Amino acid sequence: MREKYLWLVIAVLLALTLGQSCYIYEQRVSAGENSGPPPLQPDIHQRLYSEKSYDAQWEEFEKWREKVHGQIGRGDPVPERDFDIFFNDRFFSGKFSPFTEIERIRREMSGRFERAERLLFDGYWDKWFEQRMLMGEFRTDVVRSARDVTIGINIPGLAEDGLDINITDERIKISFSARTGSAADLPGGGVQRSAYRSYVKILPLPVDAVPGTGKVKVEGERVKIRFDLKKTGVNP
Repeated sequence: MREKYLWLVIAVLLALTLGQSCYIYEQRVSAGENSGPPPLQPDIHQRLYSEKSYDAQWEEFEKWREKVHGQIGRGDPVPERDFDIFFNDRFFSGKFSPFTEIERIRREMSGRFERAERLLFDGYWDKWFEQRMLMGEFRTDVVRSARDVTIGINIPGLAEDGLDINITDERIKISFSARTGSAADLPGGGVQRSAYRSYVKILPLPVDAVPGTGKVKVEGERVKIRFDLKKTGVNP
């Protein structure tokens, strides 16, 4: 009999203890002590966002690859605008090394074609790359001082009112018009106006430039883009 009463007392005490624990927990919840995500939740959300962003970009790449592959397979040209559609501002934003990624994509794309199609693709790619990424006849230099790094670009015949420079943390995008010919007299007293051509160039930031510090200065036909110089031993 005593053992039965003893077990009964133990059960009652256990029930009281559990009840008190539940009451304390409910009080904390109502007071907001347990509200909000756990400390690691933001990291989880960031990781999930990055994974979703990567999946979306990969899906976009696959669609673009299939489109280009189909054009070449049918013998259709791949104009520069078809490359610009994929390698747009969204592509450059948020990537650690977008220009390295461009070269990786080129190798992957080229490797999926048969030899004859690969030659066509490489030709279209090289033409687009030259138009967008290479400065060609526009002489470009980089000058460094103790405090800054400056990109200088000579653009003969620059139409200053048609110059637009957009700088992000990942790239420099320069849109401009340049004169390709001089005015000339025509038979009968007419005058042929100077011809202008539009360009769009995309350049990487100098590796030792501080992102977000770019300043533009135009001196005639010379464009200067100055950045603060990263301090040695300081992470960006």
